[in-house]
Amino acid sequence: MAIALSPECVWADDDDFGSALQVGVGGAYTAALTDPATCWANPAAPSLAPYDVALNISRRRLFNLEALEENTGSAHVRVGRQVTIAGGFSHFGQSGLFQETRGIVGLSHVTRKNLALGVSIGYQRIEFGSGAKAYSGATINWGAVLSPVASVAVGAAVREIRVDRLYDTNNQPAHLEVSAAWSAPPDITLAGIWSTESDGRSRFGLGQRLLLARDFLHATRIEFLSGLRFDPVRYALGGHIAVGGGWIDYVYQSHPDLGGTHAFAFTYAFPAP
Repeated sequence: MAIALSPECVWADDDDFGSALQVGVGGAYTAALTDPATCWANPAAPSLAPYDVALNISRRRLFNLEALEENTGSAHVRVGRQVTIAGGFSHFGQSGLFQETRGIVGLSHVTRKNLALGVSIGYQRIEFGSGAKAYSGATINWGAVLSPVASVAVGAAVREIRVDRLYDTNNQPAHLEVSAAWSAPPDITLAGIWSTESDGRSRFGLGQRLLLARDFLHATRIEFLSGLRFDPVRYALGGHIAVGGGWIDYVYQSHPDLGGTHAFAFTYAFPAP
């Protein structure tokens, strides 16, 4: 997602939202494979989720400004044992000022060795004013995620390969991302992500999930989330509370110049048999 002042001037790139949980771990989605919103980051990731069906609703206000509110919904459904269908819808901005609508649908397949491959198609529409100017475009996204053991996950994705240009004068290059996570079950998960920006620069993120409390049946879990993004430096702090098949996430993400952002999410999942 981008905050745009004109078709030629796109800045403050923040397209790593997906969900509050992903923001909380610095964008390192390999630390959040239970989250159906990983379909935005890597189309292969939903195949490694431990749920047949999962639904997520997330909301945030960038820099706590009402005009910069984003609402996102994501879901995945496993078909058989090896194929998963995932998709999402997002709306950002305010009517009459600036609006961005995004949609994504993807398909992924996992092998017996826990290697998942996926592809998705994305659609984006940007509107300025009350329809004074509108632009739309489509992209293809490719991804792979490998989890050779339960404590390790590595993912790579090429996102936003343009099928057609969003702007007539701007053909943004695709994004390359690599993410990895390591867990010391059940207490802590550490993860990182490297990605390329549209201007060719590299971007890094680090994340952590720390178990604070759980009951003896593992039906309730409370985790502390923390993340760090660079260029500019932004930290994220939050919490993850899971009860049964549902969980709630809250994250606060800082910004050195524009103020903080609050993100919330609710997810419900049906476990695989």
